[in-house]
Amino acid sequence: MKSKPSSSLTLLRQPPPYSYRSPRAPPTAAEEPSSAPIGRVKIASNFVQANGCHETTQQFVTKVPFSDRLDPSYRVLDGIEVVETAGNNGHVFRNFTWNADGTISYQLFANGAGTWIDAPRVFNVKVGGGYCHRAEGGSQGVDIYAHYRAE
Repeated sequence: MKSKPSSSLTLLRQPPPYSYRSPRAPPTAAEEPSSAPIGRVKIASNFVQANGCHETTQQFVTKVPFSDRLDPSYRVLDGIEVVETAGNNGHVFRNFTWNADGTISYQLFANGAGTWIDAPRVFNVKVGGGYCHRAEGGSQGVDIYAHYRAE
């Protein structure tokens, strides 16, 4: 016995028009263009934050494509520009260094504001926990640009 074709339409699920990477998936490697770019090119964007009465420091490593073509007139490192995109309370970017494999390493630091108040003591024993008075978060965000010279 032959089956009859269905008269209802079957909708095929199309992938979304954007790419999505699960937070647990390993980072994907960016493909380098075949020829060196000219001018200003964004190569990274990084951000750290800390809650009130806390601080954090994170180390970042960024691959710099065509590092031999950088324009040395821009300085944090030769050919590298850092633009601060966010900054709240105590914050700083620091320790920019070149690595042998064509990457740069740097740290972002954020310090949340507030005053830690310890719990009261009864018979020299703390009763309960403390709290952060006037707590405000701290943040530091940067965009990293490479400046390439014309050939």
